[in-house]
Amino acid sequence: MSIADLIPVYREEINKGLWNIYPHGPDSLTKPVAYVLQGGGKRLRPLLTIISAEACGGTKTDVFSAALAVEILHNFTLVHDDIMDQDSIRHGQKTVHHKWDDGVAILTGDAMLSLALGLLNQSPAASHLQMKIFIDGLLAVCEGQALDKEFETQSSVLLDEYIRMIDLKTGHLIGLAAELGAISSGVDSHICEKVRDYGRLVGRAFQIQDDYLEIFSNSSNMGKSLESDVVLGKKTFLMILALEKDSGFIINALELARIDFDKGIGIIRDYLENEGIKDSAREEIDDILKLADKKLNDLPIDKERLLYFSKIIKKRGN
Repeated sequence: MSIADLIPVYREEINKGLWNIYPHGPDSLTKPVAYVLQGGGKRLRPLLTIISAEACGGTKTDVFSAALAVEILHNFTLVHDDIMDQDSIRHGQKTVHHKWDDGVAILTGDAMLSLALGLLNQSPAASHLQMKIFIDGLLAVCEGQALDKEFETQSSVLLDEYIRMIDLKTGHLIGLAAELGAISSGVDSHICEKVRDYGRLVGRAFQIQDDYLEIFSNSSNMGKSLESDVVLGKKTFLMILALEKDSGFIINALELARIDFDKGIGIIRDYLENEGIKDSAREEIDDILKLADKKLNDLPIDKERLLYFSKIIKKRGN
């Protein structure tokens, strides 16, 4: 079966694995946890864990618990991020704090972190190294989110600072997903590091693409609310370049968007397109994915399986 045919099969298995992960406990906790994990999503991270394992000669069975742990960790971060950003929609449904309240959402995220750690510990390939990588990844994501929040109140942010932030917030977790898969297969550390670096670069491209789509797509396509990033003054790849070109114009457009989102975002879209910033973002995404693919050169693994994830990102932007 081709990798393109395997992806939907594996995604369905991942969904089934998540749907009844925490059946017993207080209703105020089991129901929101189930609500989050049954809410859908691309399942990019657990898929990457499984495919990385198979590409390196391992099996889905050996890494499946770790793959579920990665997805639950990812969703834990989203539940808490949504509280901080006051987002109302995630994966096409109300966010937990919006459907219940902030307290329930905080507890839900905490419980999900515990579930993720428990699953990782159950993995047949469980090891001290895997747990260390997982815990280091958790802290990296928190640091990335902290920087993202700090940037909201800064008038300007350098592009290098932004890249460091998304490498922590998004790239590190996707790299972690790939690395856990490689480690489970028993390949040497050099291969594990290259597979990890591939994942991190895919994560960097994914986040810049997310920034791009949050301006040039819409809430229904993205499955989440988009206005909050504008209201909060998020510093993204496109907005950093725009602010460098004409900060006064962009600040005025952002102020308008806070009052009349459609009108303000329309002005911002036109500016980004006319100034070539839209094209620059797309070129940057392509360049990062090419760099990611090079990380797999000369590795004695089934590279085509992993390279499929670069193709997924490219296709998502079209």
